[in-house]
Amino acid sequence: MSRDRQRLLLSVAATLLLFLSLAAGGWAQIIENPAKPKATHAGRVVTPTEVLAISDEGTSDFYFYMPRDPRIAPDGSLLISDKDQILLFGADGRFRRNFFKKGQGPGEVTYSGVCWPADTNIIVQSSYPDKLIFFDYAGKLEREIRIGSLPGTRRPQAKLLLAHGNDYFLEVWDSPLFDKEEPEFVDVARVVAALDAATGEVKPLSNFLTRSYILAAPGGGGAMHQVTSLIAVPFKEKNLALAHTEAYLVKIYKPATNRIVREFRRAYDRVKPEPLTEEQKKGGPMVGGKPFRPPEMRYQNDIRNLLARGDTIWVITSTKDEAKGALVDVFDGEGVYRDCFWLKLPGLALKSLLTPGRCALDGEFLWAVERAEDEALTIRKYRVAL
Repeated sequence: MSRDRQRLLLSVAATLLLFLSLAAGGWAQIIENPAKPKATHAGRVVTPTEVLAISDEGTSDFYFYMPRDPRIAPDGSLLISDKDQILLFGADGRFRRNFFKKGQGPGEVTYSGVCWPADTNIIVQSSYPDKLIFFDYAGKLEREIRIGSLPGTRRPQAKLLLAHGNDYFLEVWDSPLFDKEEPEFVDVARVVAALDAATGEVKPLSNFLTRSYILAAPGGGGAMHQVTSLIAVPFKEKNLALAHTEAYLVKIYKPATNRIVREFRRAYDRVKPEPLTEEQKKGGPMVGGKPFRPPEMRYQNDIRNLLARGDTIWVITSTKDEAKGALVDVFDGEGVYRDCFWLKLPGLALKSLLTPGRCALDGEFLWAVERAEDEALTIRKYRVAL
């Protein structure tokens, strides 16, 4: 199949997915908020206190390579994915179990994706073979659900976004086609899909567009810089709070009914990007004998991360201050801008806060995966008293 035909088919598929999204529920009217929130004490500086730290020094139970996607269990314990490891720590930071068993048989994983702590069990996503594996908290295998392929995709990747009862929802995306030997911006469809637990069928629901900067390599393949991604956090159990654009916009999406129930934003002064470092200007993957550099952007993405705390959504903005930290906006489930505060964290924790997949919020506690300049990795738990 020619590349032109592949691009045409992908374009038709994306259009169809968008049509299905609109037909299924459409987009809610955007709620406009002013630049200032309702709270009278908005703009205060909040300084978290460190509660505990988890390090792999002095233990043979685990070794941190690339810890990611921290998730909090109902009892406050921490589940985290890593290379050939699926690690469970208690709320007190003590190591409890590694659920990873390499292989392709029942209960075995070759490459692990996102893991999900439920009330009575742990759900482990295996990206090869594609399946969801269910363990009890003692590590006993309960069952598996296979994950089929999304129709119309070539080399799809999937990520578990939400598990509620017997409902499972995935983010599915495909690599863009690299066919121009000059850098270009392209839209990449991120599809929220439902997984049928009985058959393994993956049914597309809604399509959210993200942006990437790509360059084709002579002879095939290429390099990609992701400008935006689909940032998604569970909200009130059955919903997802989403952001996927460069400009300030949050959506509350209910996948069970395939509806955007809220869209909201606030008046926001966009932040200029930090200049590329000399290393970034010189480095990058080599494509056609030349380094592929990140694009020069006019602004940073307004929303750097999303977190949920009870009935509120925390929007981690691009606004930073050396003395105060990062500006966090707080919205309620109706999309009303209630509060804002500066979260003054140590430098490594602040970097994690601004990076999706590197921190998790559990009531008054914030867990952060921190990587030092010497590559040493530590997971810290902070108390955030508002």
